[in-house]
Amino acid sequence: MIAGAPSAKDAVSPDRPVILRLLLLLASLHLLASCVHAPKSPTVKEPFWSLNRFSERRIANHLRTAASAWDIWKNSANSASKRDKAEADYERAVASILDEWNSRKLPRDWQLKSRFEGSGSSFQIQLLPPPGSPQEVSPLVLDRLRLAKNVPVRKSRDVTEAGIGIPVVGEVSYSPIMAQQYPLMPLNGGHLTLTALIVFDPKPEDSKAPRQAHLHLYNPLRQPTLKIGQRTIALEANYSAAKKLALDNNFLRRFSLIGALFPEKTIADSKLYRLEIHDPQRIPVTFVHGVLSDPHIWYPCINAIYADPVLRANYQPWYFLYPTGMAVPNTARRLRESLKEAREKLDPDHNDPGMDQMVLVGHSMGGLLSRIQSIDSGEDFWKAYFKRPPAELNLTEASRERLTQSLIFTKEPDIKRLIFIAVPQRGSAVADKGIIYRLSTLIRLPIDSLFLVKEIISGNSDALNPQIRDWGIFAFLSSGTLSPKHPYFTALNSKPIPIPHHSIIGRVGNKPLLESSDRVVPYSSSHLSTGTEKIVPCWHGCVEDQVVIDEVLKRLHEHLKALGRE
Repeated sequence: MIAGAPSAKDAVSPDRPVILRLLLLLASLHLLASCVHAPKSPTVKEPFWSLNRFSERRIANHLRTAASAWDIWKNSANSASKRDKAEADYERAVASILDEWNSRKLPRDWQLKSRFEGSGSSFQIQLLPPPGSPQEVSPLVLDRLRLAKNVPVRKSRDVTEAGIGIPVVGEVSYSPIMAQQYPLMPLNGGHLTLTALIVFDPKPEDSKAPRQAHLHLYNPLRQPTLKIGQRTIALEANYSAAKKLALDNNFLRRFSLIGALFPEKTIADSKLYRLEIHDPQRIPVTFVHGVLSDPHIWYPCINAIYADPVLRANYQPWYFLYPTGMAVPNTARRLRESLKEAREKLDPDHNDPGMDQMVLVGHSMGGLLSRIQSIDSGEDFWKAYFKRPPAELNLTEASRERLTQSLIFTKEPDIKRLIFIAVPQRGSAVADKGIIYRLSTLIRLPIDSLFLVKEIISGNSDALNPQIRDWGIFAFLSSGTLSPKHPYFTALNSKPIPIPHHSIIGRVGNKPLLESSDRVVPYSSSHLSTGTEKIVPCWHGCVEDQVVIDEVLKRLHEHLKALGRE
């Protein structure tokens, strides 16, 4: 029996048949590991029906309707009721134009100057925005243009702003080439919040010449209003549709189980991803999920940020995707490296004010990964594992370097605030249960990680901390590094958190606070003697609860006030 590790007796419970069935299921998955793959980035198919003269004529007819309505709406001499009706007619026509055009030809294949001939009317649409304009996106970089109203969003979560234009989602498919051009691009592609507007030039004097029109895809996050003539008009916007497509879908959900049991399949995808075009003024707020989870859980909270005009004007949400079967030190290193890489790629000159004030929001194990970014390790984390210094271990140089980077590190200076949600700051006894130990034996580590662990166990067992010497591979998995018995927590809690931090702690049942828990993490583990603390009547998986979201928003406002931005 492994000393200090959980025993098989811990697995005996009234739910034993259920546990055995779960073990059987997971064992079957383990045997089928060769068939398990990381989710593949979705692609956009070419339209079944191509653009033809009939669809071009329909588009021309819609353009005629839109142009006529535009002329009435733009003329301030017309009555308010007449202009309101014209605005509604204009928006219906523009929506029909975009829907028809996109369904027949992918935006990336549209022509710079597209001409449409209809019955008694002719139009030429110009596509490109002004060179270098951060307020607009060219349709030619998009693989699909989707009307926001066609994205199924629960009404209570639909965040919109009234104004002129058609809210759309601009979709860009992921590829290694696109990821090089647009750093931190999500694996399921980019989903951009845009507002479409077709601006018409005056009618040409030559009746045979086409009337010129300009298709603009504005980014309402960067340009919420538009000056037309002497008037400043708000752009209509839908901030929920793009986030729904980016986060709340089956693509990200598939990483949960695969990342927990087969880290080798998803380790290459472990990095930061952003949801919008980078804005140097807005502060990145990075969301870090927990064990057996994935970034889709953050959709309600991120959507709530966009529902708040002050927060969406000051923050840009990112998320960290990682395989949750990996040990905390290893994954914390990957987050640290990804934060550095993001800064170098998005702000190589280090002069973006938003990047200097980053906020991390972590749930469960994700909170531990976030906390580690704020502290200097010294030698404490190394000594939690080893009795001898790095140079005296029997390791290859590559393994020694990797191990050292995971256990000896300095804080990330750009991280200025932490928000913890149900975080096991001192571990969780759930990790010590026999069932968890048995499940951990099914985890398939990446080859380099497995090689490193075997090097440590086979050639350096006498150098290991006696507390974990007999744990075997369990000491180097996420489940092991979540055990309260792991000396890693002694090192972690010896380091004061040097930046503002906030704990949101779940409480289920009627036990006294000091004896309570969220059914996974006890209060005694989540509680910190520093920072603020909010007790919520929720279980461990509480990130979608409104009371938790409200507390996150409160602390984001607090961050802005401390910076003098609110």
